[in-house]
Amino acid sequence: MAFYNSYVVLDLETTGFNVGEDEIIEIGAVKYENNNLVDEFSEFVHPQKKVPEFIKQLTNITDQQLAEADNLPTVIEKFQKFIGNNLLICHNTNFDINFLKTKFDQTSSLPLINKFIDTLKLSRIYLPFIGNHKLTTLCKFLDIDLQNAHRAIYDAKATANLFQKLEKLICETELPLNNQLLQIARIADLEIDLVNYLEKIVRYQQHQALLKKNKTKAVVTSRNYLKHDPEEFTEYTISEIFDKDGIFYNNFRDYELRSGQMQMAEAVLGNLLNDEVLLVEAGTGVGKSLAYLIPALIHTNQNQCKVIISTNTKNLQEQLFYKDLPLVKSLLNLPFEAVLLKGRRNYLCLKKWNELILDPEKNLTSYEAAIILDLLVWEKYTKTGDISENSSFNEKRHAAIWKKISADQHFCNKRKCKFYNSCYLMDVREKAENAHLVIINHHLLLADLQTENSALGNYDYLIVDEAHNLPHLAPVELGLSLSYADIINFFNQIYSIRNKFQSGSLVYLKVATQKSKFKDTKKKQLLDKIATIIEEIDSIKPKFSTFFLKVDKLVQEKGSHNKLRIHNEEEFPIINEEIKNLLSVWEEFSNTFQNLVNIFSEIEKNLFIEYETHSANLRTIEQRIAEYYNILFFFFNPTWEENALWLSHFNSTDKNYPAGIINMAPLNIDEILFNNLYNKINSAVFTSATMAIRGKFKYYASRMGLDKLEYLNELVVESPFDYQKQSVVLVAGSLPDPKDKYFTDQSLDIIKNSINIIKKGVMTLFTSYRDLNNAHESLSSEE
Repeated sequence: MAFYNSYVVLDLETTGFNVGEDEIIEIGAVKYENNNLVDEFSEFVHPQKKVPEFIKQLTNITDQQLAEADNLPTVIEKFQKFIGNNLLICHNTNFDINFLKTKFDQTSSLPLINKFIDTLKLSRIYLPFIGNHKLTTLCKFLDIDLQNAHRAIYDAKATANLFQKLEKLICETELPLNNQLLQIARIADLEIDLVNYLEKIVRYQQHQALLKKNKTKAVVTSRNYLKHDPEEFTEYTISEIFDKDGIFYNNFRDYELRSGQMQMAEAVLGNLLNDEVLLVEAGTGVGKSLAYLIPALIHTNQNQCKVIISTNTKNLQEQLFYKDLPLVKSLLNLPFEAVLLKGRRNYLCLKKWNELILDPEKNLTSYEAAIILDLLVWEKYTKTGDISENSSFNEKRHAAIWKKISADQHFCNKRKCKFYNSCYLMDVREKAENAHLVIINHHLLLADLQTENSALGNYDYLIVDEAHNLPHLAPVELGLSLSYADIINFFNQIYSIRNKFQSGSLVYLKVATQKSKFKDTKKKQLLDKIATIIEEIDSIKPKFSTFFLKVDKLVQEKGSHNKLRIHNEEEFPIINEEIKNLLSVWEEFSNTFQNLVNIFSEIEKNLFIEYETHSANLRTIEQRIAEYYNILFFFFNPTWEENALWLSHFNSTDKNYPAGIINMAPLNIDEILFNNLYNKINSAVFTSATMAIRGKFKYYASRMGLDKLEYLNELVVESPFDYQKQSVVLVAGSLPDPKDKYFTDQSLDIIKNSINIIKKGVMTLFTSYRDLNNAHESLSSEE
């Protein structure tokens, strides 16, 4: 089925990414009619400037090919005749179409007015589970032959094949889902011809639905639970697994015995069995993840207990779960249940999602709708609700949108929520309760300490990898911060208005009040109080805006590196005075809201629609109001001798946005960790490649409160790499300052001489992309 009678698929090769300064050096395109290839276009373009060396290496386009090519106006004229009024398709229209539009305007009397489709956007919508959406990745995933990548005509042909395969996948997607995507696309108002395209698809599917049942293509999803239940259980020793002629030796080609790995594994197992605490530094190449993972599994089987494994980075967390544990499962008869658990903000909240999607025209701006498009297919098929598995969505870049739909401890009704049985967060936490291994990150480990193990439950054994990060991370995680965004997001959950549409807990309460049948006098009281609170919210917002604008200004005028330390309340009295005023405002708001709660509590439950739901929402808001009051009061009256206080701000594109933040962190985390962590578990292992100083752990132990323990085991396992023989480090102390005009030339001379002398692999570290690109350009042109 061809949804367009004819279309042209194109690709460009350019000298760089700057539309205004860089040039097109090749245009490749293929023309299709009824999905059949009918014509091709392939032309080099003679550039006005020198082509960067790395571009020539990337594309394999030679100077001679470009020298013999026509200039841009001539090629553009030919290309304009080739495309006519056809629909244009390319992979990343933001780049190719914008480049073409700019060059058309510069060289042609006719502007580029063709409609266009972006296979990048289509793949992000319909293939959210793959690693990334580069053309090469998509071609590999969909079994598309892509030869001579980064040559325009070949990339254009691959994109055409990609478009046709995506179209087949879209037609196999369920009609209700495509219909929902169409509804959101209409709100998104994208430049690409997505609405028209989806309308064609939906009409086709509606017709087909009368003839045959729609068949949905299988979607690749991640998992957060792994179970190994071998037919028989084997009691292994460490040497039986790691030693020469052991299981690893017999199953891995070119296996090399690493005595340090076996030494560490023995120490970890002994430490867990004896309920002790171990600090172990394991150098690069030791293989420490398996050196603690396997002892942990042996220990859980011998003692029927749970081990928490905490890492600093997502990469290591996923390596343990998706690579190391499946390896262990394939080789060893060690039963286990393992769970990959993250903080609640990583998971989609079905209640918030359904409220948002129920009325998208009311709840979404066109910008938000364009982002939500990348979530719809993922939400339909995800088994975990973990946003990190969706490569189409960047939760940091779109933090405000994600906050609207992610799990929130304050507005979670737990078992009273109608989505409780399908809740992703509750599901993974329930699995973690019964698992042998729970793999988490340091953020969750520290956050759990503050909430009395509400996320992890009770556990007795802990292994901390990348442990060198904890002393820096703990003060921040165990501290406090408050920003304008925190207050506004809270208010928006209670009441917000957009495009004349109102939403939030108070609005739902207002609607329920109007529909419920109880005394008119009480109903009027409740509605009046709701109106009063909405008025107070509108009056409070500017006060917080003013405060955080002042914080922002102070940081910019007197701070350093976006921070300004406050040592006592006399340093910046204006801050203390402002917080005092905010406390007064917040206390008045709290009293007003309490009046609302009192009125609501007097209503008979059976007379009010969804009474329990609204009651739970009001209790949650009460708690939040109290929490924010406590935070404000702490910053007004801090314990200076125990905490560090500072102001900070973030760089905002909107200069009028209140970008200030107030922060606190405990000066000493040793007592907190000793009382809240070490005293409540049987055993712990802290490991990293960089923990000890000259082979001693004294500094690390004192910062972490481990020196308070009666007994502490220590182990340093050297790296198997012989750095003395295998590497040379050169630090050039004679170079001028990097800002000096001679720095680049002199540093390049040193690099060239080093390469010529050593005649082996050389790694050079740079502190800026500019210097790196200059070095690459210079060295690439060397014979």
